[in-house]
Amino acid sequence: VAMPSRSHPLLVDALARGLADVGRLPYLGALDPVAGGPTGGPGGNSVFRLAGLWDRFSAQHLDVPSGPVLLVDDLVDSRWTMTVAARVLRQAGASQVLPFALALRG
Repeated sequence: VAMPSRSHPLLVDALARGLADVGRLPYLGALDPVAGGPTGGPGGNSVFRLAGLWDRFSAQHLDVPSGPVLLVDDLVDSRWTMTVAARVLRQAGASQVLPFALALRG
């Protein structure tokens, strides 16, 4: 599953598709941003960062399997985005969510 990236949407989608192909996994698509997607930016209080992400992703259109899911993003900072997205995928039926990012800031 690809994260909906504002900065590198084509990169994240191509990376998720490529990893799915190499790993012989089904490509499920990308999470949908809700209400304009995440708000806020890097840095700041953890509570405010989480508040700007909560309920901002949807997996409604994805056919999420009951097994593990690979979640792909380009850059993670506080890791809250991956955590909230993983929660959405778990609620949609995934038994595990395995985060994968190209880079880690901080």
